[in-house]
Amino acid sequence: GYPGAFEKGKTITGLDLVDGSRIYHAGTVIHDHHVVTAGGRVMAVTSMSTSLARAIDKSLVNAERIRFEGKYFRRDIGKDVLNNE
Repeated sequence: GYPGAFEKGKTITGLDLVDGSRIYHAGTVIHDHHVVTAGGRVMAVTSMSTSLARAIDKSLVNAERIRFEGKYFRRDIGKDVLNNE
């Protein structure tokens, strides 16, 4: 949606499939017993592992499991630091 308005009210699925990551909700609400988008940056997927590369990979795998209409996520977060390890 950026720079325009983000659509709201899109049902988010796949949260129960996330394994080994923490999900931090930012732009979500519960509506009729479902987690739905509420605009902006919806959530962050954060992982820990034995290396930064493995933590990034785990986050990306889990981000793929989460689904909602119009979903977009960055695949480059943390990779700039990998070059400096």
